[in-house]
Amino acid sequence: MADAGREVLSLLEKIWSKLQGLPTASPLEIGAFCVLILFILVFLGMLLMTCVTCCCCGRTRTKDAQSQLTREGPHHP
Repeated sequence: MADAGREVLSLLEKIWSKLQGLPTASPLEIGAFCVLILFILVFLGMLLMTCVTCCCCGRTRTKDAQSQLTREGPHHP
């Protein structure tokens, strides 16, 4: 467990040093960094929307569909 904590701390230190060097970076590195940040933000946004949709809307739709099926019963020709 302590090794994982050290690895995470090491990774955060590397990211911090990259962020500090960003003002002197080339335009290509700045563009790549922006694309990476955009990708992470889109992923987190989609994850958030999925959780909200699943937790809020998913249950009511499922219950409504199941209750509608049980109320109407099977349809015979």
